[in-house]
Amino acid sequence: MRHRYAVAAILFLVCGAALAGPERSLPGAGGAAATPGAESDRPADFTLADLDRQPVTLSRFLGKTPVLLAFWATWCPECKAAIPKINALATGPLAEKLQIFGIDFLEPREKVARAVKARGIRYPVLLDARGEAAQAFGVVGLPTYIIIGREGKVLYRGHVLPGDISRYL
Repeated sequence: MRHRYAVAAILFLVCGAALAGPERSLPGAGGAAATPGAESDRPADFTLADLDRQPVTLSRFLGKTPVLLAFWATWCPECKAAIPKINALATGPLAEKLQIFGIDFLEPREKVARAVKARGIRYPVLLDARGEAAQAFGVVGLPTYIIIGREGKVLYRGHVLPGDISRYL
């Protein structure tokens, strides 16, 4: 079973590197659609389990607060390097203005829980155990960051965490 996940992860990264480029365009910015069905700039909705096996639904937060989705995996070095920056967002002055979700891609809950504890992750982590949320958002390569504005529109997507997130709030 682990072999299957490893092969899927390698294929995911190879395809992502081949297709992603430095950043994909957003609708309304003169480029191609950023996510499936993104002609309306509306994000896909999902319900994923958190590490306590409680369901979290994205649409509960839309229209209330901007949301940062950080698609990641425990084996991804760039994802690991971004944890302090995301922790700072989750605990700093923007904490009340931004809902953050780390969305782990295709890994078992126990492995993710160990990584969250060992790396000191301070923001909610959701489990995309079947890759459905990543597919719905057109994620190609990890990490992928998606910022959804207060109005529920995708404002940013890329493989690099933006330096000034406050401009999206």
